[in-house]
Amino acid sequence: MTSNTRVAVTGADPAGVRLARRHGEPGLSAVLVGDKEHTPHNRVLLTEVLAGRYTPEVIALTMEAPE
Repeated sequence: MTSNTRVAVTGADPAGVRLARRHGEPGLSAVLVGDKEHTPHNRVLLTEVLAGRYTPEVIALTMEAPE
């Protein structure tokens, strides 16, 4: 792929976020498209947020690669 290649990923779920991250590496542009009003999040840990053990920011999924 060349540096002007763009990738669009439909579905802002954990798999979509991971795919967008993978294709959004240096030299590529990726955009994540979803129909939810909220930020993509780790659904496995959602019950922990509802129980008060984690804050919503802890389970948010972002396009930035983890450190």
